[in-house]
Formats: sequence, structure tokens, C-alpha cells
Amino acid sequence: MRGYEGKDTLVAKNGEFTYSFNGSKARLAFFEVTIPSGPTRIPLYLVPSEQGIVEGAAPDIKVSGTKFYKDMAAYEAMVAPVADEIQALVSDFEAKVAAGGDKEALRNSVMPKYQELSAKRVAIIKDYIKANPSNDFTATLLNETDDAEAAMLLLTDNVKNGVFSDIVATVQKQIDAEKARQEAAKKVADGMMAPDFTLKDLDGKDLALSSLRGKYVILDFWGAWCGWCIKGFPDMKAYYAKYSDKLEILGVDCNDTEQKWRDAVKKHELPWKHVYNPRKSDLLTTYAIQGFPTKIIIDPQGKIVKTVVGEDPAFYTILDELMK
Repeated sequence: MRGYEGKDTLVAKNGEFTYSFNGSKARLAFFEVTIPSGPTRIPLYLVPSEQGIVEGAAPDIKVSGTKFYKDMAAYEAMVAPVADEIQALVSDFEAKVAAGGDKEALRNSVMPKYQELSAKRVAIIKDYIKANPSNDFTATLLNETDDAEAAMLLLTDNVKNGVFSDIVATVQKQIDAEKARQEAAKKVADGMMAPDFTLKDLDGKDLALSSLRGKYVILDFWGAWCGWCIKGFPDMKAYYAKYSDKLEILGVDCNDTEQKWRDAVKKHELPWKHVYNPRKSDLLTTYAIQGFPTKIIIDPQGKIVKTVVGEDPAFYTILDELMK
């Protein structure tokens, strides 16, 4: 069982084990088990002064126990019909893809129904939160809605300040971070001046974004751990060679150690400029980065032309239009 504080190995005797923990706050743990499809993690909240009973074999696990776990069971019974529909839809989609069906066409076909069922599930969750604002279990559903902040306002003080206060505080941090990202996004919208920054390059020297004025600049937020980033390198190299007289690429490595960054640049033979963004930096917040890779096109005067999230062929169409 893995929790926030570490990992415990539980030894079952006659198919049973008992686990207890000391603490005044609830925490989320995971049972790490192996099923036919491979390793999986089953989440379980550990709640002070409550007793939970876990029965069955993965993936068919049943949890029962005292009040918190009874509330959880009641909620799961409410949401089960739509959850089963969603699972059936996903299973059917995966089976058809495995049988050789066109993945993109199947996804387009199934998406309207999936969105309809997802909206139905969210509506059920909202109704549950409204009806049970003083139940500790309700705190675990804040991120299951489409508006965690509105759901948070419904909770009573005994839930916000009780044994689930750490969980509530974590969600509040996420809400605050998203608000900060939205505010930052306004400042890096198309047509805005790209915020200047200075980071260390491969030679350990300071490199400022503003020093690249005069050409189009592509800010490429990437990481050695990012599969899609790496898949995009061949196209990036081709376009760098094609338009090197008109543009510069500045790779901004994120969420790597400095050595992994250097090793990745060397391994993939990336010919453009590179800087290392340390974890303590607030650059990802400044540029409202939501995913990797993110490519931001900046014009020769330093204004943002376009931001493209993910490895999207449309990015190169935009470049071709700009470079005419």
C-alpha cells in the first residue's frame, strides 16, 4: 500500500490483513495489485476514527465499514449506472480498435455519447454534494465536478476544517494555481509581448529571450521524459533547416535534471539553442503552460503570434504561412 508518506508492504494471513495508521488527518493511499491486464492501483482513503473493510480480488474490490465508507458506498451506488455505461462505451471502443477499426473515426463516433454520459455523471456528483455538504466523504468529490471552487463553497466548516482539511487544502491550492494560470494566459495571448526571461544555456551562460529579437522565435517547452516532444523532433529539425535564415528555436527544458537535459540534447542531436528551466522557476506559470510540448511562435518584434499545445501538424502549417 502506497500513501503520501511512503510505501508499506502488507502480508496477508489466510487472505486477511489489518492496517492501521496514526494521524489526525485523512489521507489517500493506493493498493498496488496486479490483474490480467497488468499492474494497477486501487485508491482508498484512510480516515481517522473510521474502520474500512476491503474484500474481493482486483479489479472487483468491495469496500465497506463505518460512516465514511457507508457514505462512499451510497455515492457509488448512485453513480454506478452511468459509470457502467461509460465503461461499456470505452470497452466497446477499445475492442473495435483492437480489431483493426479506424481509431480516429471511432473516436469521433463515440465522443458525443461519451460527453453526454460524462455530463450526466458530473450532474449526479453535483447533486450529491448539494445534498451532503456536511459529510466528510463529500470532500473527496471536489475534483470530480467541472467547478471545484463552486463545490468547495458548499462544504460546511466541519468538513473544511476537520479530518479532511488536508485534502480540501490541496484542492484549494489547485484552484488558486488555475486562477493564476488563467491570469497569466491573458498576458501571453496572441498579440501580446512575450515576457522576457533569462536562463542558462548549454555552456552555462545567461541567455535572454530578448537577445533573439530580429527573427521569428519558437519557444519549445519540452522535456526528455516527454514522448510526444521527442516524436516531434524530426519535423522540428526539418523546419529549422528550411527556415534557419528567418527563425530561431529556443528549447526550454522542463522537469528534468540538468544532466538528463544535456544528455537528451546530445542524444537527439538538436541543433538549435537550448536553456534549462529549473524546477524553482516560475516560467511555466508566467507562460501559462498546460501541457508538453508547447510551442510558442514569437515575431521579430517580440510579440506572440500563436501558441500550439501538443504535437499538432497545424503548427507547421502556421509556420509555412508566416515564412512566405
